[in-house]
Amino acid sequence: MSVREKVAEVLQEARDLLSTLEEKEIEQVLCALRKWQKKRLFFWARGRSFLVLKGFAMRLMHLGYGVHIVGEVTCPAIQEGDVLIVASGSGKTSSVLLFAEKARDLGAEVLAFLGRRGTPLERVVHHVVAFSPEQAGESRQLYTGGGGTRFEDALWLLCDALILALIEGREGEAYRLMMERHANLE
Repeated sequence: MSVREKVAEVLQEARDLLSTLEEKEIEQVLCALRKWQKKRLFFWARGRSFLVLKGFAMRLMHLGYGVHIVGEVTCPAIQEGDVLIVASGSGKTSSVLLFAEKARDLGAEVLAFLGRRGTPLERVVHHVVAFSPEQAGESRQLYTGGGGTRFEDALWLLCDALILALIEGREGEAYRLMMERHANLE
């Protein structure tokens, strides 16, 4: 099988997983993201899911959001009124669950992107977008618990789609502002 065919397979699996999302959850998160533009947003996950969230955080920063990556030396203390955004394919990653509970207890809102429904993490957050891999068919990609690679691929595409939805109708202005905030020490 050629690499081009493998790309088509990866895209199809991501498309299949994305099709399991509930539109209501996505709309609620999009509405929340619009309200959170003046709030401080904190991001936490583990492994490749964290890389996806860091990309999402970067795009939100380009749009003018105040973002912080948990674990970085410049990350301030989370407080009441802040938002923690987490991701977990399994929905039971210990540090993600611990940080979500702690942020909630401190008065922060918590949004979770989950690789499956009915997980411990889903029960402690305020907002959730959860995939349903059992509805997406069998994955031929690397598979670990919540869908592994397929989850991260679909999450990346979902986060990009959320950014596009946030700037809809003002793409020119948004692009200009994003470029003003884009890294220039490169």
